[in-house]
Amino acid sequence: MRDGQHNLGEPGAGPSDQELVDAARKGDRGAYATLVNRHLRSVYSVALRVLGQPAEAEDVSQDTFLRAFERLDLFDDSRSFRNWLLKIASNLAINRIRSRGRERRLQLKLVECDERGGGGEADDVPGPSEWAHWLAQIDDMQRAAIVLFHFHEMPYTEIAEVLQVPVNTVRTYLYRGRKRLRELMTGESVSENGAWTAAM
Repeated sequence: MRDGQHNLGEPGAGPSDQELVDAARKGDRGAYATLVNRHLRSVYSVALRVLGQPAEAEDVSQDTFLRAFERLDLFDDSRSFRNWLLKIASNLAINRIRSRGRERRLQLKLVECDERGGGGEADDVPGPSEWAHWLAQIDDMQRAAIVLFHFHEMPYTEIAEVLQVPVNTVRTYLYRGRKRLRELMTGESVSENGAWTAAM
């Protein structure tokens, strides 16, 4: 089965993404509405985590599905439709960050956007609000790389396409972003050689 053909739901829950894409290409608006409903949560989640602003994340979500509909004929059927949507959403979100500049820190106010659901967390496991606070304090591009890799399981090559940087730069963003997150989580700083010192 091709990556773009599988469902996110239970087996037999409905037509595959690829079947819906094929129908939408033939003018079936209902099929595309089903795709929107199926993937809206994931698209909104990545936009919110990158932008940190619910209103902007909603705008980007709407723009993502509009742009995807306009470009359905360009979608590679051998790829994952979900990942294609997330790449469009990420590009739009990053373009917003670039356009508004870096003079102000993003203040992430995550709503419930873990599409996998919660479950009982141990007391010492960070919750969504804590992750939001820490993510808001790291570099924009590092945050985008971390969101795409850890929250949406996108491979390095696709992250590189989204961020328009070489794969090695993606690795650098992830390394430095994780390092900064560790510093924020522990209250200590980590040197390049791995030594820990008290953070001021």
